Amino acid sequence: MKKYFLSSFVILALIITSCGGNDDGYVATDDGDPEPEAPLTFETHLSDMGIYSGDLKNLVPNNNVHLYDLNSRLFTDYAHKQRLLRLPEGKAMQYNNSNLLPSFPDNTLISKTFFYYEDEANTSSNKIIVETRVLIKTEGTWKIGNYKWNADMTEATYTNNGSIVPIEYMNAEGITQSIQYQIPANEDCITCHNVNGVKTPIGPKLRNMNFNPNNGTVNINQLQYFIDEGMLEGVSNPSDITVLPDWEDEDNFDIFERGRGYMDINCGHCHQPGGYVPTEFLLDFQLETPFDDTGIYSRRGQIEDRIQSTTPDYMMPKIGRTLVHNEGVTMMLEYLQAIED
Repeated sequence: MKKYFLSSFVILALIITSCGGNDDGYVATDDGDPEPEAPLTFETHLSDMGIYSGDLKNLVPNNNVHLYDLNSRLFTDYAHKQRLLRLPEGKAMQYNNSNLLPSFPDNTLISKTFFYYEDEANTSSNKIIVETRVLIKTEGTWKIGNYKWNADMTEATYTNNGSIVPIEYMNAEGITQSIQYQIPANEDCITCHNVNGVKTPIGPKLRNMNFNPNNGTVNINQLQYFIDEGMLEGVSNPSDITVLPDWEDEDNFDIFERGRGYMDINCGHCHQPGGYVPTEFLLDFQLETPFDDTGIYSRRGQIEDRIQSTTPDYMMPKIGRTLVHNEGVTMMLEYLQAIED
């Protein structure tokens, strides 16, 4: 079952201390003279990035930091993910006549924190927080950084190096799970987060944020919330934007839609024109690509093998998992059979 993290929407607001609502990204000095807002940089410690308030391990976003979620999600060894967005004061994401990424203003910060519950049947149990990945945009360019959490969950430190973190937790069935969680090196992050050599976010495409979390606290379309809060401009109606099918949702999407939704979010960032794949394996798994142009049918046997493999350099996706995604594989096998019928 999905676990949404949007319940804190009720505390979200665009609040950054300034003198007046300046739309040009300027702040006022003590003598009243405006000066350009300093470009964001990666601090040594996550606590200095201004993302969280209070005890870091509680993962409480600062007042100017917004929780968001995705309709269909990338699998990462069953880790939970808290996704956060911070826009500079007076600035908004801009709709650019695309269902994909909006245009983000400079000094945008996006973060994703990976964690497990010690007891998955009890979400009030302690969290095992592993890493926080951060993207910042300065001078029109995205930069990628990663923070590794310490064992006490009191701080996370910037690192360019990959590492393996042993994780042990109890799943919802009461069975102890052991994972050799792999934190990617910076160069591995760049492998996925680029198109035609340009660094770019993966998850927050408009079509993947166009859904109603309906989590009992907030019952509103997420894009509509962004529009109402002045965080998204250039579009007034979320129905003008397509929706990435939720691969878990059997009630509202058929197996063909769910299969394409899964492949888009788990594979499409590399398997697309300009993505990081060898030329001879160029496939296009983006949702918008007509099925006959994707290469899915001709490669269906290889897809079936690779999503069930844990062999390095053969399994797919190659980065971000060490386990087989059992639920995803079950759905994908049904999808690959369906396209043959």
